[in-house]
Amino acid sequence: MAVRIPAAFAANMLEGATLQGIDPAGLLRRAGLPPQPTDLAAPDFVRLVRTVTLTMDDELGGLQHRPQRIGITAIMAGALSHAETLGEAYGRAVQFMDLMDNSFRYGFRESGSSVMFELTRIPGREVLNVMAIEMILVLVTRMLSWMAGNRGATNAAWFDYPAPGHVAAYRGMFARAPMQFGQSSSGIAIPAGLMKLPIVRSEAQAINYARRTPLDAFLPVDAAVGLSLEVAVAVENVLTVERRLADMAEVCSALGIAQHTLRRRLKKEGVDYSDIRKQVRRDLAVRLLTTTDASVEGIAERAGFSEASAFIRAFRSWTGVTPRAYRLSEL
Repeated sequence: MAVRIPAAFAANMLEGATLQGIDPAGLLRRAGLPPQPTDLAAPDFVRLVRTVTLTMDDELGGLQHRPQRIGITAIMAGALSHAETLGEAYGRAVQFMDLMDNSFRYGFRESGSSVMFELTRIPGREVLNVMAIEMILVLVTRMLSWMAGNRGATNAAWFDYPAPGHVAAYRGMFARAPMQFGQSSSGIAIPAGLMKLPIVRSEAQAINYARRTPLDAFLPVDAAVGLSLEVAVAVENVLTVERRLADMAEVCSALGIAQHTLRRRLKKEGVDYSDIRKQVRRDLAVRLLTTTDASVEGIAERAGFSEASAFIRAFRSWTGVTPRAYRLSEL
């Protein structure tokens, strides 16, 4: 099932443009959306974000104190790609964003087994609504995890505002992490062990990723930790080597665990085996599309599909676009 974006995101995205005198109905029409959209498919939301930001020449859509001109995120992504490790990339990201001197001050610090990426409002600076914070946290952390070739994991998330009406969406956005609201800052706690991961994406790949923003940030992720991660790794190993999806019996054999125990423990983590298999397959396909020149037919075969047509249908169900359109960013 394609991921759905709550209608509140669209309303918040339009608020900055509306305050600057831009007709929201016209923006929705240009994005191919109805005048009063309900929950949106991810590609519809991406079109809306791109319509708003390109119309305003502001990647932040008027949500912060001053505009962030189109292309700044791509420049930052290119710079971060030259870091040696994920931890160094986070340090560079904080320095880069602080230099823009907009609505927030940024921090990156260690705390026990986690590192904290946080943002604190600058007094007197405009922060129009909660989307200004949501998008920074999601876009930056997902982009950096991708640069390190990692699915990402979150130990905790906290926010300097009350729980919004669309808080249910936060479970997917912030990897099912424990959350607190009404705090003095906003941020995400990331496992410290991930900071040693090497950056594996090239400058060109990082810039292309940034130019696709926010498509990749709103794809669902498994955010696998614990047993979920072990299962995902086992499935990925079979898929990569044998180009097929492992069934539960062979994964249980590899992990030394009974099938009924695996089901029970995965249920406790809030996932099921079929979802993990789908997400591993999707992640491999996305990675091959964005980091190789392999044909769609070749990627379909490597992702365990018997026919390219079946792969194209599945990919469209995951992202709302075809593999070729995803690769070329032709939304």
